[in-house]
Amino acid sequence: MGNSAESDFPATRSSIERLDEWLTALASPLLPLQQVPAGPAHPDRFRWVFREQSERALVVGKAVRVVSGIRAAMILADMGYVAECGTILRTVSDFSNEMFSITEGVRSGNPTEAQKLFLQQYFTAIASDPDEYDEQEKERFVTRDKLLSAHYRIAAEMKGGTEPDRLRKVLRFIAQGYDKYVHGAYITSMELFYGDSQRFMVRGVPSGEHKEIYKRAVASKLHEGLAALVVIAVGMNMPALAKEIEAVAKELYASGELS
Repeated sequence: MGNSAESDFPATRSSIERLDEWLTALASPLLPLQQVPAGPAHPDRFRWVFREQSERALVVGKAVRVVSGIRAAMILADMGYVAECGTILRTVSDFSNEMFSITEGVRSGNPTEAQKLFLQQYFTAIASDPDEYDEQEKERFVTRDKLLSAHYRIAAEMKGGTEPDRLRKVLRFIAQGYDKYVHGAYITSMELFYGDSQRFMVRGVPSGEHKEIYKRAVASKLHEGLAALVVIAVGMNMPALAKEIEAVAKELYASGELS
């Protein structure tokens, strides 16, 4: 590994630099966005919305957060903010899985009730004030496990692939590990303690080896995101774009930079 942040993890950094152009290509059929009133509390303001409330708009919206999240996670890893890096990577992984699941539902032509409800909930307007929120019917959001079922169905179709039951166990195990960062679990605070100084490293961990672990985690979640982008590009009938992203994903996988 090189001494500077720019010289290590070259395949990961090169892939990250390509994300913007791929996102722009995927979003292009949905542009321009529309302006709508921000709401009664802000009569002089507006917000941007897609022109359609479709599966395509949902996965592009999620892709925006994947691209932004991966870039932020790498910056945090470089700076040694490893717990915050882990927190963002958990969300990035969830978004990638959601993108994959919704696209699988469209491909099958027979989306599950969970996939249809997730689409509906994604575009449901949020409450504009505490009273409106209190009056709303409390709805249970679609769980991660329900959406991950798409992965298991694909695994069952693939010859020589991972057994669905094994895949379920692995995905759930990895997810619960990243959940610890979001919920501020005990272990994530202790990870920031530095024995030599008997202090918590809240300005970033100094260890290059520790940072490397998280950069590898970023590379791995980036690979998940690229796989989801390939599936979306195929679903949006952009074969050249899908092939391009897939080639980069294979190079990243072969680079030795993943966890």
